[in-house]
Amino acid sequence: MKDTEEPESRAAAYLSEAVAAIDAQFGEGFAREHPDLVASLVQTQAIDAAVATGRGAHEEALTLAEKISRETCETILKLKPRLFG
Repeated sequence: MKDTEEPESRAAAYLSEAVAAIDAQFGEGFAREHPDLVASLVQTQAIDAAVATGRGAHEEALTLAEKISRETCETILKLKPRLFG
């Protein structure tokens, strides 16, 4: 599933995947008879997707912070002779 999909498309995909997984595990029609199980699985999928998105954003921010830190240190070292002789 793509991150660029609309929330409604993702929700529909989570629902389809949950029903298919539950029926595959417990038999055809089990998901229809146990909507609470379907809801729990859909909620779990949504939480997992949110965590993955957050993890990706964190990693991207950390990479940028490391780059900025490295570039700042390199610039300070280059300016050191001019500033302190």
